[in-house]
Amino acid sequence: MAWWQENGHQLSSQVLEVYRGAGRTTLFTCTHCGFGLFHPPITGSDEFYQEISEAAQGGYYSRDTWEHRQALAALQDSRKVLEIGCGAGFFLEKLQSRGQEVQGLELNSAAADFARSRGVPVVKAALEEFAPGHQEEFDAVCFFQVLEHVAQPLVFFANALTCLKPRGRLFVSVPNMAGILGKMAPLMSNVPPHHVSRWTPEALEHLARRLHLTVTAWGYEPAYNMLPAYWQEVLNTRGVPAWVYRNRIWRFFQSLPIKLLRTFKPGGLESLPGHTVYALMIKE
Repeated sequence: MAWWQENGHQLSSQVLEVYRGAGRTTLFTCTHCGFGLFHPPITGSDEFYQEISEAAQGGYYSRDTWEHRQALAALQDSRKVLEIGCGAGFFLEKLQSRGQEVQGLELNSAAADFARSRGVPVVKAALEEFAPGHQEEFDAVCFFQVLEHVAQPLVFFANALTCLKPRGRLFVSVPNMAGILGKMAPLMSNVPPHHVSRWTPEALEHLARRLHLTVTAWGYEPAYNMLPAYWQEVLNTRGVPAWVYRNRIWRFFQSLPIKLLRTFKPGGLESLPGHTVYALMIKE
């Protein structure tokens, strides 16, 4: 919790008190597929997410992400779409603008309120409460950067599938520990109470097989977005003083090649995928 505060997120005494007696949690990792789970899982509360997202008014919820662009292209013919963990509703808003019927689920009450204030239908409800009343209702179900936050991924997936029509499509994205993220030291966002599990493409594939899902598409975010943080960490581990790589001049020159990579998108970095892996799965 001190780590979050050191990085500019001033947490209230109420939030700190919730976790004061949380105790110890340990990361267990599968040596075969790389799946990781913190046990016991210490998850984030509504208040925790409200504060780190600055009541949904800060930069925590992105208006445009790489995986959103992948899914938008594939969702053209889906009439009714559910997004679980929709945050401030920016992705659903784009679907709405195309005339599609949407529904959002979000546990961060401030984010849900912000989405509703813009006309996006979002309910504050847990998936296990929502699913029984909405069986096989949706043509597509999406959850982006959500699975790693939940304590019981199998139960979560099963409830998501309850809402999906037969032959419906499931859109999933998670931080990819088999990419650049796995080569970096742990980030504050990748440990409890924020993330309680860790994923790789192989782990997602095992999960799909266990639940009788067919994976029809994979996508890997380019590494460009995380390269500055990666190189900063490399310099730090080699003993370079922090003032060298944290000053504005360094950041300016470091940003130039990243901007060029993002603009021209060369194909030479596939061997080092970026932050996110994306999968499209079909319900049997």
